[in-house]
Amino acid sequence: MNTRDLDYFRALVDCQNYTMVAKQFAVSQPAVTQAIHRLEKEFAVKLVIQDRRHQQTNITRAGQLLYKNARQIQASLQLAHREIQSTLQTDIRFGLPPIIGTLYFPQIAEKLLQNGLLQQLKITETGSDELLRKLVHGEINIALLGSYLPFDLPTVRAVRLGARPFSIIVSPQNSLAKQAAVSFKDLGQAQFIGLDGKYVHPQAFRAYCDFAGVHPEVIYRTPDISWVKALVKANLGISLLVRDVVKADDGVVCLEIKDQLPVSFNISVVTRAGYLPTTDEQRFIDQLLKMKI
Repeated sequence: MNTRDLDYFRALVDCQNYTMVAKQFAVSQPAVTQAIHRLEKEFAVKLVIQDRRHQQTNITRAGQLLYKNARQIQASLQLAHREIQSTLQTDIRFGLPPIIGTLYFPQIAEKLLQNGLLQQLKITETGSDELLRKLVHGEINIALLGSYLPFDLPTVRAVRLGARPFSIIVSPQNSLAKQAAVSFKDLGQAQFIGLDGKYVHPQAFRAYCDFAGVHPEVIYRTPDISWVKALVKANLGISLLVRDVVKADDGVVCLEIKDQLPVSFNISVVTRAGYLPTTDEQRFIDQLLKMKI
């Protein structure tokens, strides 16, 4: 199947006009017509009916079903191309979030260097949510990911290494600093400094807020964890962070969260469902599984 034929077909369904599709892709109108005929031959069914009397292009039910599945078909073909192309490379395409990279990955760095694997790593560093998207789409093959709940997705295979707690961090000047713990129901009027959507923190934050029935204001979001801690230290707001990222010299106070929710910073080794790692990738995965969380 020619994926360009699917491109033409999807565009035809969207605009219902052969001439417009031809202009969109800078091809002749007969080229578009031939593409539709090839698809109809491929699936042995009529996809498009041309009503010349009323000058209308009608999409059959079979055509509507193909349209619904075309995006998934194209995504699967693109993923296959990426995976096959990756067999020509020796790089290990690996996703590593900043928090996990700073706190836990150094445990195995020396061993990876000794085994000659560290030099093969092509690391993509961003938040876990963004890395999950890249993993599913074949831009990376292996990742250490954080999630606020254990992974339960059909698109990935995840081995959970452990979990760490979230905390509320506040300035020493904040009135909450006198407490050892806090419930989210008492934070409805608080102003939060948040990490952006590339991280799992916003999901955990929403889970706690929904559980407590509160909607505190998030006055600022940033991808920089150090900036979050600096703004909290200046008493410009409070924040929800993984407890382990807070150091004694950060100048902030950590409060335990009282709410009894199954929410924590879960850390997992993740690959795509059905992905076949190379020998070196499997050696690398075996080292990742030895990490202590």
